[in-house]
Amino acid sequence: MHSCSDLAAPPLYLELVPPLEAVTQIDHLFMFRDAGVLSRRGSGRFATDLFTLSITCDDSDGARVSLAEPRPCFTPRPRPFQGVVAGLRLSSRPQRLTDCKVLDMLALELGRVQTEEDDLPALVAVLDGLAKGLRFAAPPGAYSDRTERRKVRAETGVSRRRLAASRRFRQALGQLASQTLPLSDLALDAGYYDQSHLSAACRTFAGKPPGALRAQSATIRFGLSLQDARLKDRLRVVINE
Repeated sequence: MHSCSDLAAPPLYLELVPPLEAVTQIDHLFMFRDAGVLSRRGSGRFATDLFTLSITCDDSDGARVSLAEPRPCFTPRPRPFQGVVAGLRLSSRPQRLTDCKVLDMLALELGRVQTEEDDLPALVAVLDGLAKGLRFAAPPGAYSDRTERRKVRAETGVSRRRLAASRRFRQALGQLASQTLPLSDLALDAGYYDQSHLSAACRTFAGKPPGALRAQSATIRFGLSLQDARLKDRLRVVINE
């Protein structure tokens, strides 16, 4: 596997809708490749109501697999990220992970996309295999309100109220790409009381006001790998600067 010092492909973050055969608990696939550009000083990780199953290749030895719980608030990066990470974001904790062969294949493809932009379709194909192989527990039965609150906190590490707030923010974030919808209308559509309520949520969960987040939305020229029909129609978020 390449070390991050071999990183030659440009920085890129992307999210894709899961394959049709994937279970509904899989919200999206993602890949993040950087050499301290997108993850520069002042950047951080947005809050999310989703679990993150990922494999990372960076300066440390070998590839690391992790399952992260939902993040209740914006988390500044302690240092710039140099390497590549890819995986799935999930609405609930998987009952069991896929077999090691798929994870080994994913680690191999991560090493390739560090230096070769055109290897993205192969990486996504392995992520699709990972998505199709995940298994989740059957939906729980009915619980009392108190029991449900306890189970949500035990499962996710955050309160049910906080989880709902971060889920509402994630939905609003998807609408911020629209340059025509007034922020006041967007706030109401997303379930906020008003624009100031939306602004407070954006600062808490993303570290920026909604206007700054919207300003980052722009039409991006796709490179050859992202023009691939296997990817282009599934792209949901692309960030390259």
